[in-house]
Amino acid sequence: MDLNLFFADLASDKPVPGGGSASAVAAALSASLLEMVVKLSTGKPGGEDSENSFQEILTQMKVLRPEFLSLAEKDAQGYDAVIQAFRLPKKSEEEKNTRAGAIQDAFKDAIQPPLTLMKKSLDLLEFIEFILTNGNPNAFSDAGVAFYLAGVAFNGGKMNVLINLGSLKDAAARAAYLNETHRLEAKFLALGQRVETLISNWITVSIK
Repeated sequence: MDLNLFFADLASDKPVPGGGSASAVAAALSASLLEMVVKLSTGKPGGEDSENSFQEILTQMKVLRPEFLSLAEKDAQGYDAVIQAFRLPKKSEEEKNTRAGAIQDAFKDAIQPPLTLMKKSLDLLEFIEFILTNGNPNAFSDAGVAFYLAGVAFNGGKMNVLINLGSLKDAAARAAYLNETHRLEAKFLALGQRVETLISNWITVSIK
């Protein structure tokens, strides 16, 4: 993804890309920052106990970063498919039924990128907690920024899931997606609270 082109498109009057894609890019920024912090935390004397974990996190970040950028594109494609479905002809009864089905299918597909973004942003938080606890203290603020970017990504994903859910007519599917969203949110809030405590304690010590 060319970010200069992405930002130009984001700033235009086109309906896509939008907030969902921007949320995924925030997650990619978070993963990039974490990758940097891990690289600054490895190979240090006395850090042998954490070395294997850091190497695993580094591997994960190299995978997640392009996945988040891919989600940014998929989110835009998902919304574009919804727009195209609404543009289908609706003169005859058959056309109306075909159009209605296509719209519902498009909304279900559009839910997948932001829902995946929520799940993968949650993965970021688990890595962030470890990095803030065991990483290079000189890069603590960078990991802290990564945390807040992950929060933007998670909440942006949640917002887009809920927006699409409002258009689903399948009550069972809507309830299942909503339960999954609530489950992920509860886990994110619990993890986020622990990370916020780490950041708050670090700030308290730093400004003394």
